[in-house]
Amino acid sequence: MTANVDSAPLDCTLCAGDRNLRENRLHDLIIEAWDCAFGSTRVSYLSGPITTGLPWITAVRRGIEANAAKSRAVQPNCAALGATASTIRKERGLVVLEPGSLNVRGWSQEDYLQLWERFIEKHADRIIFMPDWEYSIGCAIEFARAVTHDVRTETVSGSLITVEDAIALLSAAQDDLRRDDANGTLFELAERIGRVVVRLTAMLKPARVVTEELRKDASLDYLAANGMNVAQFASFSPAPDGPRQEYSRVAGLAPNALLGGLRAAIETLLRSSAENSVNVRSYEPFNPQSREFVYGITDADKAVAAVERLSAEGLHTIVNETVDVRDGGVSGVLMGNVLEFAPDDTPRCVEKPGTASLPRGWGRELLSTVYRFPVELAVPLASRLEFSVHPRPRGWQQTNILTWEFSEQAHVEAVPQLTWPNLFSRLIGDKTFGLLVAHHLGLPVPLTTVINRRVAPFSFGRRTGWAETWIRTAPLEQMPGKFTTHRGWMDPYALMYREDPEGTDICSVLSQEGIQPVYSGALIVGADGGLIIEGKAGEGETLMLGSSIPEELPRQVIDEVERLYGLAEAALGPVRIEWVYDGSRAWVVQLHRGATETDMVQLTRLDAEHWIEFDVAAGLEALRGAVSSLADGEGIMLKGRVGLTSHIADVLRKARVPARMSTG
Repeated sequence: MTANVDSAPLDCTLCAGDRNLRENRLHDLIIEAWDCAFGSTRVSYLSGPITTGLPWITAVRRGIEANAAKSRAVQPNCAALGATASTIRKERGLVVLEPGSLNVRGWSQEDYLQLWERFIEKHADRIIFMPDWEYSIGCAIEFARAVTHDVRTETVSGSLITVEDAIALLSAAQDDLRRDDANGTLFELAERIGRVVVRLTAMLKPARVVTEELRKDASLDYLAANGMNVAQFASFSPAPDGPRQEYSRVAGLAPNALLGGLRAAIETLLRSSAENSVNVRSYEPFNPQSREFVYGITDADKAVAAVERLSAEGLHTIVNETVDVRDGGVSGVLMGNVLEFAPDDTPRCVEKPGTASLPRGWGRELLSTVYRFPVELAVPLASRLEFSVHPRPRGWQQTNILTWEFSEQAHVEAVPQLTWPNLFSRLIGDKTFGLLVAHHLGLPVPLTTVINRRVAPFSFGRRTGWAETWIRTAPLEQMPGKFTTHRGWMDPYALMYREDPEGTDICSVLSQEGIQPVYSGALIVGADGGLIIEGKAGEGETLMLGSSIPEELPRQVIDEVERLYGLAEAALGPVRIEWVYDGSRAWVVQLHRGATETDMVQLTRLDAEHWIEFDVAAGLEALRGAVSSLADGEGIMLKGRVGLTSHIADVLRKARVPARMSTG
């Protein structure tokens, strides 16, 4: 949060005395008004950039003078704060105060910071942080003050932002700002953010590296004793008279309750398990590698026999409830600022290709949106946590998150690699994942409800104000123009069955609030690194399908689309965007990461010995057939002009075949 000095002022008649006294008295009057309004009731405060943030940083990087960039940032930042506060009030039922609507002529940033600190101390029960808050020094200071005053800090959707999360986000923002070595303004901001990081780090309790020295069952006991949910279990050590119980966690029972012997313990776990099934895991006492693992035992006799056999070999065992990894949830690892996860697997998925890899804060927020409960993994930044997220409550505490292994580490140095498609994007749909990323970047995405084959419906995005519903299909991976996009409502289940009866391609159908299509189009990054923005008046479907050509766009439309790109590019690097402009704002309706190999003649950089002419009027399916029948050395020469951002051009790029567009 920073001071808004360019909007209409709040008239101030307290002119007597020096300025400091006057401002302090005005602070007192405002606080007294809040005291009257709120009394002893604690309310929520929404924190977000006003004069700075990512739009300001993007403008400065493009050479705009810092103060001029601030003037341009104020209005959209204040509008975003106001709109977000309204949404939170409506959807979460909270009383929300936001700073963008308070404007006092002549106030400095310090004046505002002092006022809001007093408000936080007296009246705030939580501070809700806008996306990209870590790029604002005002927001960073407010986070530190929230920690000082023991005020909850959370995202717009309600997920907890831990001190560790904040340190990771602010450190990443600081590193990003420092890469502009020649820009003193951004370097100064980085240094100020760095001082807040030092302050927050000093607030953390010193890490105790203990769990690496614990047996696996003692490590589970340590997690449970420190507030983590673990799968229901009982552990046994080998003994001359048979397996002896060590630790246990069973829902409804006291920690480490003695369960009456091996058979009684297994029968208790079978009754408590959602699947009426247990696993038996064996290991040597202080060897980090497990030995034999027996999965999915539903018969008590078989489970008893397995434990007795393994104990006779001198092995320790853990009997835990079976948790179905194919229940639509995910498993993964949180380490430092990196959150990685995948569906249909254990936390060991991170050792395989295809896991989703996101920054700590984004990843937790994205999972919270999809599964509709806060994904709060409140562990130190210098640690490694194996976890799983489940649609049904599980474990000792009967919550939706299970923790499996935890170790504190002296230092963690890892950088997330956000790319898609990945295994998680294939669960919810490539288009869905891209829009979720755009939403959590703070880009305008129309309110979207996702109807998925395996995950319960979930929603994200903003109200568009247009009374129309659009239906879009979201295949596992991008298949440009292959499946239906429809204006108006239609049965999503009938649509999935009609277009993908085997359930192998379409994983979600998106119901979106429509957008008044004044202009529609797409943006890509060309082979030379320049932006290519194409569009037409009205709907863009015919442009994307190649049956109409791009039209000249008004300057304000191009500026708005470039602004969207700047925000996305600052976080992701080169991206491709499909957009709809409603007369005042461009909305993101598709987002994909990466540049293209397009220039104004060549659609790919590959050359051919012989060119096969293809008439664009034949359509996408005919083009796919032509591509699949190409022989070695052959390429596609398009007859008829299409947009470089069209699905026809995209199909050729994705197929990685020689492709050109005839200029004749």
